[in-house]
Amino acid sequence: MPEYSRNVKNRGNILLLVYLVQRLNLVLVSPMRLIYFTLLAGLFLSLSGANVFAASAQDIRVTLESGRYDLAAAQGSALGTADGLVLAAEALNAKLLLGQAERKTKTAKKAMKLAQAALVLEPKNAEAQLQYALAYGFYGRHVSSFTAWRKNLPKKILAEIDKAAIMAPQDGRVHALKGAWHLNLLYRAGGFDVEKRYGANAQLGETYFQSALAKYPDGDIIINASYLMLKFVLEPEIQAETTKQALQNTLLKLKPKNAVEQQVITQMQSVYAGFETGEALKLAEVFTNQ
Repeated sequence: MPEYSRNVKNRGNILLLVYLVQRLNLVLVSPMRLIYFTLLAGLFLSLSGANVFAASAQDIRVTLESGRYDLAAAQGSALGTADGLVLAAEALNAKLLLGQAERKTKTAKKAMKLAQAALVLEPKNAEAQLQYALAYGFYGRHVSSFTAWRKNLPKKILAEIDKAAIMAPQDGRVHALKGAWHLNLLYRAGGFDVEKRYGANAQLGETYFQSALAKYPDGDIIINASYLMLKFVLEPEIQAETTKQALQNTLLKLKPKNAVEQQVITQMQSVYAGFETGEALKLAEVFTNQ
């Protein structure tokens, strides 16, 4: 970047931070507000770019649902409200879900910090807690097995999912997160007895996923795809034909409502086509490991 452009960008960042200081009245600041400001300042500097300002959370939602995830993350961070920060975390989680994050653990940690900043502002914000738990799950997925074991991540992630369940017990996405926790842990066990160590159980995982799908009579593309792919990669020989039929007769007939769902459908179409080419399992594993 030319030096002049870099200086202009830096001055813009500084001006924004000054504005945030004035807005938050940080002359006399509580410890929690200071935590919030520190998180927000660091996140904005890491996400900032051109055209980051959005008029409202509704504008950011439109940006996110059109598939402009980086811009939505920057706009939500710049808006600085709990709703904006939650949308920013959701945008980064969407990138992780779709396999579009180049540095997966770093992206997951950013999403966690955004959701955490929203929780500082609104401790009872169920959506913020859900996005935090989701991002934590992505983080646990992409660190090494040794790190996950050393930091006891499976139990810590489940504890955050349980917090989301307390805040929003009827939210189908929370049920799906619990199901994914069980099945993902079994898939990534690597020879460890994760049922004995952490309580991961295939039947419980399926029950939670089925409970999640029951919340959406018209179907949910993301939950359905996650459930199908996890079952398939766990038992490829047993589940191959069932997965193929479920893709053909159910999932691929659902109508996507936004760019995330459209991109998931595209990936599921590739898995379905893979049953003819012999690549279905490989593509399902790619999706599951994103």
